[in-house]
Amino acid sequence: MINQPRIEPAFREELLHALVDCVAQHFEEAADYAHANGLQASMQLRNETQAELKLTLRRPSDGTPCCYRITSVPDSHLVLHEKSYGRDVQRLQAPLDSINHTLVETELAAFFIKAAALPLDYIAERHQPGFF
Repeated sequence: MINQPRIEPAFREELLHALVDCVAQHFEEAADYAHANGLQASMQLRNETQAELKLTLRRPSDGTPCCYRITSVPDSHLVLHEKSYGRDVQRLQAPLDSINHTLVETELAAFFIKAAALPLDYIAERHQPGFF
């Protein structure tokens, strides 16, 4: 029998709450923006052994998916912000309070620039010049 990484139930619930209450609205808004700009985008929320929210982008010109996901780090009280661009993967482990509107918007803006060379203009309009 293989041991599954352990996620404390209370932490998992806090993470799920943060994903639903904070991140989902930003991922949804970004997916809508991607569609309006000719990209394929999908969002997936999983709540199995680990809570996870994932946004996937694809350009019609190539089939390589780019993903930004937020999930828990097993055996810790940390979350993982992971952005993948084909074989290039960037990971950032951070405390649960890293799931906030400002950080998520910053990470989404960087993700869209690298994944599709598409600036999220609506985010820039909400912040002071030089935000990202």
